[in-house]
Amino acid sequence: METIRQQMIDLLSEEEMSAIEISQELRIAEKEVYTHLPHIARSVATQGKKLLIQPSRCLKCGYVFKERKRFTRPGHCPKCKATFIQRPAYRIS
Repeated sequence: METIRQQMIDLLSEEEMSAIEISQELRIAEKEVYTHLPHIARSVATQGKKLLIQPSRCLKCGYVFKERKRFTRPGHCPKCKATFIQRPAYRIS
């Protein structure tokens, strides 16, 4: 039986997914997904791969959170202060 992190690596190697999609697929809490992502990023780096992040985007004004280092979704847009934020998506390549 594979560990949760290994299952997440397998999923993200196949397709781009958001944390909520991963949590639904593996039947774990979304919050738990966020705790595993930094570890997965380090693990795949040793294999010569990268955990790519499709950054969050404000759905109201289109602001893209390019410089964000955290894996979680931002609470509000720094430009227009809206809370309609697209979730980041992750993929391993």
